[in-house]
Amino acid sequence: MNVTIYSTSVCAACHTLTQWLDAKSISYEKKITDEDPGVMAEFMNVNDGMIGVPFTVITDDHGGVIKINGFDQGAFKKTLGLS
Repeated sequence: MNVTIYSTSVCAACHTLTQWLDAKSISYEKKITDEDPGVMAEFMNVNDGMIGVPFTVITDDHGGVIKINGFDQGAFKKTLGLS
């Protein structure tokens, strides 16, 4: 499973999400949109029109893609198979 989080340098909810994932021992890649124009362009290509962060793209082992806008613990638990 591959987890990519699009964030900004000042996003409190993004920080809370990464702390939560760290506590669950879930690895992820964090991309900061307001520090790198290339990352911002990538974010704009994958966000389906959602401009808020955190915006997370989870790709499962079979190539399926789940996108989660914000820090929705229920959606993360379901997608990542956590209790």
